Amino acid sequence: SEQTGIIVLSLWEPDTEAPVLVGLRYRPGQNPVLSQEWTSDAVGGGPLASPVLSADGSTAYVNGRDERLWAINTADGKPKWSVPLDYLAQTPPSVSPDGLIIAGGGPGAKLVAIRDGGDKGDVLWTRDDVAPLSTSSRAGNGVAYTVAKDGDTGQTLVVIDPADGHTVNSYPLPQATGWPVGISIGHDRRVVTATSDGQVYGFTPE
Repeated sequence: SEQTGIIVLSLWEPDTEAPVLVGLRYRPGQNPVLSQEWTSDAVGGGPLASPVLSADGSTAYVNGRDERLWAINTADGKPKWSVPLDYLAQTPPSVSPDGLIIAGGGPGAKLVAIRDGGDKGDVLWTRDDVAPLSTSSRAGNGVAYTVAKDGDTGQTLVVIDPADGHTVNSYPLPQATGWPVGISIGHDRRVVTATSDGQVYGFTPE
């Protein structure tokens, strides 16, 4: 975070039962340039996938192996709140500048949006009919993209409105195999997604 100078990462140390979160402080011009501020085992079962910072850098959002989304204070590593997802999110959440979080995806996932209320997280909406396999990528306040399961083996790029979760559009990924590895959005509104088997799909705005 540029505002706080804090870096948050997950670390699984040797001979331990679960990973932990570690807070590092970036100190430009000093030696060492990075110093460890805190270590936290607050996340139930340990963190899974990368933590994501809030716009002001004061909060790190991370999935727990206990099937919860956790909000962690980046100043000291202490938990602010957690929300049950009821599935194991295996990709990171996405966070908008105003604090709207779309939980991560993975096998058995569903679309869940959560608003950071400061001392608690409020679930705004849930969609059980969409099984996101990837992190949702945001394009401004009104559009988010995720790759979701399509039938038993297919995949499709789903465009949703983060405000209420309704589907804006969907685009099948022909003969997609493997797992989606992310979605990139260009300034010209082009969208590219790819799979772990090396397939790449590009979409241009209409």
